Amino acid sequence: MTEYKYISIVINKFDQPFEIKLATQDSELINTKLIDETVAEISENIKEYDDAFSLENNNSLLSRFEDGDESGLMSSKIFQEVYEQTITAEQMTQHYFSSYFNGKYDPIGLLNGWMIDQIFNHYLLSLLSSEGIDGVSLKCGEDVRLASRPNIDFRWRIAIKDPMNLDILLATYYLQNGAVSTSNEKRSLRKEPSNVEQVTIVGSNALDANIWSSAGVAAGTKKFPQFISKYHLTGMLVDKYAGMENFRDGFSDKIAMSK
Repeated sequence: MTEYKYISIVINKFDQPFEIKLATQDSELINTKLIDETVAEISENIKEYDDAFSLENNNSLLSRFEDGDESGLMSSKIFQEVYEQTITAEQMTQHYFSSYFNGKYDPIGLLNGWMIDQIFNHYLLSLLSSEGIDGVSLKCGEDVRLASRPNIDFRWRIAIKDPMNLDILLATYYLQNGAVSTSNEKRSLRKEPSNVEQVTIVGSNALDANIWSSAGVAAGTKKFPQFISKYHLTGMLVDKYAGMENFRDGFSDKIAMSK
């Protein structure tokens, strides 16, 4: 059985850290100069996102937008694209995904997934053609995007923990390519009750996975299955009373969760 080593690089340029991981069988084969250059470019890119979206930065476009200054929609292509994505997400999820809280625009529920996809597609996927790198992943918060070199049998291991007890492992996904997002916080303007404690979505990109994991918590066990079926979703949810339910490509397999 092939043994893999994992090289971890953390970039602290935003409200939450970004973690890059490289899977390798032999780290001595890796072009360290290429990795350093790639990390530097990613750091610069994340600084752009910080200038646009950081809530800790009072002068960011998002902070100014929350104070009524909407010039970011005209001056920044990045800000405009994320704003349009949040509107689309709200419409697609029937507003179970929401980007407005306390009367202010807050796209953070979608932003992590969007940033991950942008960085991953622009900088990390190409590393798979570099010698010594068999897998790449990028994580921010509870969202992760990952890929493996074609024609090899390497899979990333993603562990899903019990939201009420992090010592309990609920599920493990072994993925060559794709994205995983887990949400356990209700972020929606809809006031309908939901007993869903956590939703995990496995998809092809981090943006969609993020949107649906967030919407699933708000939609609840009665409504969310309609979305699962319509959009052919894959993942799992944890309901306070009904237990754990797995679903794959739109079909669910209800499982009673023992504790």
